[in-house]
Amino acid sequence: MPNFDFYNVACYRDKSKGRLVIRGEVKNNSGRNWGVVAVRVILFNKSMPMLNTLIVVNGVLDGRTKSFEKYLEEADYDSIAAKITRIEAIVDSFF
Repeated sequence: MPNFDFYNVACYRDKSKGRLVIRGEVKNNSGRNWGVVAVRVILFNKSMPMLNTLIVVNGVLDGRTKSFEKYLEEADYDSIAAKITRIEAIVDSFF
């Protein structure tokens, strides 16, 4: 079973439009290269999921860390950021 670690997964404010941006890094510890890794990021307010998005990361090589970023046009940073108590990142699929 592939093994992935996540680092620095956080939310930021897009300076030009005030929208929410999710950034982070995924490390491939699986022993093989993957062409595509789909990362699901879930933002929580306490135990309640507030936002759930899928980020596609291409070319995740074995033993390497790759950055990812997604701009969420529909999510206003100012209305969401203060409510976030926890961020989870999981691998949804890979191939």
